[in-house]
Amino acid sequence: MRKLIVLFILLNSFPLLADFDDKCSVLITLRFQTNEDAYKDAINKINQCQKYDILSVTSFLELSISKVYITDLIQSYCMFNHEIVTLLDEKTSNLSCVHRGKARIERKFN
Repeated sequence: MRKLIVLFILLNSFPLLADFDDKCSVLITLRFQTNEDAYKDAINKINQCQKYDILSVTSFLELSISKVYITDLIQSYCMFNHEIVTLLDEKTSNLSCVHRGKARIERKFN
């Protein structure tokens, strides 16, 4: 019995590692000073994130544009077997999901 108690204490004393500890935050905003595309910049930042990071995207663009961008990000970068949370608003839109590691390959139809 003592061996079980000692084993239980030892197993509980080690730190547990979760796969979803890191957050990868990305902002999509209008660019007044440069001609760079804000969405391409966001994609470049997302590509630097690691698999299983919590992908958190905030868009300050118009609602109709944010819907397109967030839908594309969900289809390309989010794991479908985990929760996907979106909030679409006139001023600020948000997406949170688990990053799948790399973008899905887009099918090309002839």
